[in-house]
Amino acid sequence: MERHSNSLKDWWMRIFKITPRSDLEPVQRANAKQQAQDIYTIDTFDANLLECSKTQWQFGDWVSLTAIAGESLLHHPDRAEIALFAAAGHHAVGNSAAAKKYTQLALDWGCSKRRVSQILIAGVHNTLARAAAISGNERRSIQHFQASINTGAANSDTKLLIQARVGYQTAQLGLTASTVHALPGQIAKLGYELQFGFPPPERCPISANILTQHPLGEAWAANTVNTVIFRHHGILTSGAQQYTAFYVDERTLRLVQRNLATDALHTHDIAGQFNLRDAHNSISLGIDRTGHLHMCYDHHATQLRYRRTRQPHCIDQWSEELSMTGANEDRVTYPSFILPYHSHPLTLLYRDGTHNKGSARLKTYDEITQTWADHPSAILSGFDQKPWTSNAYWNHPVTGTDGSLHLSFVWRIQGMSDENVVNNTNIGYACSLDNGKTWLTSRGHHYKLPITQVNTETVYPVAPGSNLINQCSMALDSLNRPHIVFYADDASGIPQYQHLRFDGAVWHHTCMSQRTADFELLGGGTLQIPISRPDIVLDPQDNAYVIYRGDLSGNRLTATLLLAPNYAFSATHTCVLLDQNVGYAEPIIDRSRWAKDNILSLLVQPNEQPNHDKQHQDQKTTVMLVDVQFQ
Repeated sequence: MERHSNSLKDWWMRIFKITPRSDLEPVQRANAKQQAQDIYTIDTFDANLLECSKTQWQFGDWVSLTAIAGESLLHHPDRAEIALFAAAGHHAVGNSAAAKKYTQLALDWGCSKRRVSQILIAGVHNTLARAAAISGNERRSIQHFQASINTGAANSDTKLLIQARVGYQTAQLGLTASTVHALPGQIAKLGYELQFGFPPPERCPISANILTQHPLGEAWAANTVNTVIFRHHGILTSGAQQYTAFYVDERTLRLVQRNLATDALHTHDIAGQFNLRDAHNSISLGIDRTGHLHMCYDHHATQLRYRRTRQPHCIDQWSEELSMTGANEDRVTYPSFILPYHSHPLTLLYRDGTHNKGSARLKTYDEITQTWADHPSAILSGFDQKPWTSNAYWNHPVTGTDGSLHLSFVWRIQGMSDENVVNNTNIGYACSLDNGKTWLTSRGHHYKLPITQVNTETVYPVAPGSNLINQCSMALDSLNRPHIVFYADDASGIPQYQHLRFDGAVWHHTCMSQRTADFELLGGGTLQIPISRPDIVLDPQDNAYVIYRGDLSGNRLTATLLLAPNYAFSATHTCVLLDQNVGYAEPIIDRSRWAKDNILSLLVQPNEQPNHDKQHQDQKTTVMLVDVQFQ
């Protein structure tokens, strides 16, 4: 075992090029630790941080370990050991540069080379254990999990720790097989419960099979401008071609075209000046009936920025920036392309105005004349309300198989208290059978346009100040009946994911998460929120898949299955789509591909998101196209 450990140590040191500091002799290291203890008498620090990080390491909670900030350790008497645990966390999630940085800090602050080797070798065993678990080799998986604890725990009661590590790590992988129960006792199950909030099931009715992964290159990741859920569309399919777009940097916008038959990728960059420090300024794509791609980008209550391709199904030739009609185009936000269906042309839905004084407007495109036309009236508006104004935020607009257009929305009214609590209220609904000219309630009553807070149909009431999030998702079943997902406070004031559906006569509501951590939507701009907004798709059997990321899943993209016809929530009906920490990214899915092939194509990129879009730290991460099929 000693020879094996030494080889693992050499491998780890070679990968990260870690060089122990030769200029720090044992006496100097002891002095450095004493200096830190002396500073401790005048500087405050988290006295529980060592014990907390140790527990996180024991369970393999790598995501929490990566949240340890180096600057918070400067005056901590146990900074060397804590930095080493942070290095283990970064290594486990693939952050090589950060792993190297924190390993060097641990050495500089007095950690022995032997102790560093123990923790790094333990991390290698943990990786091998996860690989064995995925391949179904339970015996080898357990052996490596045992080695990961025995190597790094040092004088601890390893039996219980091994059980905890097995439960927690296999839960992170989304495994519910006998590996979870391979060691006796309740601690293994506790690891699963800590990860998902429910006991490990005997069998989960949902699993996700990754069909393909296509890296598209490094791109801007300092906020979620590439991965905000209200991109409509962030990725789309037309025939055998799939299209997506993202910002590489503040001067480069990249288009990607993928041939689904051959998997061949083609890219084209557009140079410009793009304000990426506001996550609202995302890119939305549409395609008309002649195959010309349309694109809106870089908007937050600003002048329309719009282009279209000069040739069909070709991303290499674009027009210059164009106006559409010239009317109501100077305060544009959330441009949403509604794809052609039946006799309905390509349509643009967008906000004219601001977050607290806005109108939702429609424009339609004529391929023959290559011109846009305005609908005569706003369809949703809080612009002229008294005594205060408001704005409607819509979820993903959806089109039925009969050509019907469906909208669900919340109303943003004046913020509450001096803290400026984000104040969205109520879930509203409207349906159009003529592409937005006239609108109906779910009971078939005609609206008088524009729809306002006063005359809207409220299909589910949500009180002010209930952390109701805006701009979530909606999908239709095989009978064109709407399903809406969002999050808002439960009866205890904890934000939970929620599902709302119409059966043709009655709206039904289900709370579909079991979160225990509170948070509050406060202030302006894009917020740093522990859970993403949810998305939803329905399969041909009308089963619903709700897609999200957050503290329920270690920030990995995850799906929860709601089985038709009752759509009852079971926490065990959940699987991880991709075992990768995506930070604050939200799900970006190809709805047209799903409708065509029942394959979930996602645009995936790990992103940061500074609160209120302030204090950006420029960084890039890899953008990927990922295809997933549910089984």
